[in-house]
Amino acid sequence: MVLLFPAFLFPLVASFSTWTTKTPHDVRKTTNVTVIDRAPYTLHLFSLPPKDDKYKLPGETLVRECWKWKDSTLGDGRDYFVPKPKALKAFQSLFLGMIVDVVCCIDNSNQYNPVEVILSMPSSDSTVRLLLSSSMDDLSGDHSETCSFTFKVVECVALSNCARFETIFVLEDQRTSIDCIQNMTKWSDIAGRYATAYQLQQQVYSKRTKSSTLLERAGLTSWLDLPEAVVTQSNFGNNLSEKQSSEIIQLAQRLSSIDGALNLSTHLSLIAGGLAPRPNRPDREVVFRPYSSRDAHILLQLKRTVEVVSVIDREEGQGRGDGKRSKNSRGRIKTLLDAALSAGKAARNEDIVPEIKQLKEYGDGTPPKGLSDNVAAHAMERAIQPSVEACMARLTAMETANDVTQLRERVNKIASSISQDSKDGSRLMKMGNELLHQPTILLREGKLSRSEIEDVIKSIEDELRSHASSDSKL
Repeated sequence: MVLLFPAFLFPLVASFSTWTTKTPHDVRKTTNVTVIDRAPYTLHLFSLPPKDDKYKLPGETLVRECWKWKDSTLGDGRDYFVPKPKALKAFQSLFLGMIVDVVCCIDNSNQYNPVEVILSMPSSDSTVRLLLSSSMDDLSGDHSETCSFTFKVVECVALSNCARFETIFVLEDQRTSIDCIQNMTKWSDIAGRYATAYQLQQQVYSKRTKSSTLLERAGLTSWLDLPEAVVTQSNFGNNLSEKQSSEIIQLAQRLSSIDGALNLSTHLSLIAGGLAPRPNRPDREVVFRPYSSRDAHILLQLKRTVEVVSVIDREEGQGRGDGKRSKNSRGRIKTLLDAALSAGKAARNEDIVPEIKQLKEYGDGTPPKGLSDNVAAHAMERAIQPSVEACMARLTAMETANDVTQLRERVNKIASSISQDSKDGSRLMKMGNELLHQPTILLREGKLSRSEIEDVIKSIEDELRSHASSDSKL
């Protein structure tokens, strides 16, 4: 399933050169790999697809049931959709800490073929195994070996509003291999989509086996924030029937996906700006309406979503004990959503995009398509793109923070050691900090790789020793 974008967005969306949308096992190569993409984790978004009114696509019944479950449990699709933070947190708890293994067979031509996905649940010792029907033949072929790629869900959030239902994950690679890191996104994409499909199918399956409650019959559940409406993992069994496995695989294949920080930031910023298509209404044209109170309601929905981002606290169980969250403990997804909010506000700000004044008279109405598209292009250039670039800079700074700290500590230690034998130690310490300035900037911008850091340290050490030697001769 490929996410479609209106024609007026193509020129600027194309400028974000790593934009990709995928279906399972069809992972396209991207360009401009950044320091974020080289980290041992990947960012993914999986979107519930639109309904197929012709019922020609596989798994259509489950897709429709998933939309119905979303409306009942997480809110219906009305214009002034009110998020349900408690229910969202309950749903996200099913993912946070989950371990997903993607098992592959390696054929005679050294191609990796996924044959099984193993889900280890975070809240119990239960494990679910999914044999991928599209790869069953690989099990009986002549293969020299098998291997597995293991990922852990370290951040997640469910974006549920009037137009869409999407899960966003940060998946951390648990067994980084230098040979396979370039293909890591391919395997983590498979891991994330099957985790999403499994949990959605289980929620629907639970509703099938239970009679409706009084609140459901009265149509009140869509208005109430009921975390108990989300079935927790402890209620699920380890064994899946053949029908359940088939439904999960079909749903996983229907999910749309976006991978990578740049792609996710662009997508979320378009949503916040009222410039993204609606998955629940793919036939509806995207019309930019910056003065529409209905369209602007997405900003409230995103603010509520930011408040419930789920993240594994890295310092949990490590003796912190003060009850405080660790630095950046709501990390990457929160950064993406904050940037999207900034983009949405900027796109509706007359000082930033003065062209929107041309649409003011239409309010909640629909302006002419040509006029709307022209103004939307200005909003993309002046609001969306700068917000995405700022987001990428913040994410890069987050990823390089530890490298910057280690670089400075090592150089200061070297300078301190050399200065002990020098007449003017304070001058050498100051020189060390001056020499660190440019490499630090390059590192924070993602323009200095970890392998190049050693060369930088050696160069600074040589410079400091040279000056120390000159001082000793005076």
